[in-house]
Amino acid sequence: MKLALIGATGGTGLQIIDHAIDRGHHVMAYCRRPDALTPRPGLTIVGGHLDDHDALVSALSGADAVLCALGPRSGLAGMFGVTVMQDNLPLITTAMRDAHVDRLILLSAYGVGNSARTASPLARLAYKTVVASAYRDKQISETALPKTELDVTRLLPVILDDGPLNPHATVRPMATVTKVSGLPKISRATVAAAMLDAAEDNDTSGKRLLVSAPGTTSG
Repeated sequence: MKLALIGATGGTGLQIIDHAIDRGHHVMAYCRRPDALTPRPGLTIVGGHLDDHDALVSALSGADAVLCALGPRSGLAGMFGVTVMQDNLPLITTAMRDAHVDRLILLSAYGVGNSARTASPLARLAYKTVVASAYRDKQISETALPKTELDVTRLLPVILDDGPLNPHATVRPMATVTKVSGLPKISRATVAAAMLDAAEDNDTSGKRLLVSAPGTTSG
């Protein structure tokens, strides 16, 4: 598959590149800082800004799917006024429509929107404080997705860390989850693999998929 990647220079984006190339996919990384990526076989690096509509449309054209791993810079998640997804997700979806690319795999987060109902009390407190602004930003941006008429899969990982790929991680539709215990963590490598699995499986279209540590969910 030809995969277009937004957010390629972040922790999860870098993992997506590694795993996608290992699976035999070709990745087109569209990013503000192309010098932050190392050229390699299977990777095309395109420098550009998301508000450059024509450049983004050109970069996305011919892709089988767009993987979006955008997020706020480290340390900004709980600060007031985070708008990175509100500002940029509409730019991406509009460019996708103009580039005739329908499939979007979007990195969201567990605790965004009504998914917080299944979280532990401690986790819900964190969502209302530590990451409140970033989660509100994601929720607002994602409410507009149905109007785009794109085929969207949203990945909702629990707390991210830099551990190794966990082949036993729980990946399941949020609609089947009634409880997530404690404050579980999952690695960015595992989330990257789950995003690629979703891109390869059209049956995940329209779903929100929880990504969590083994043994932490019930339903």
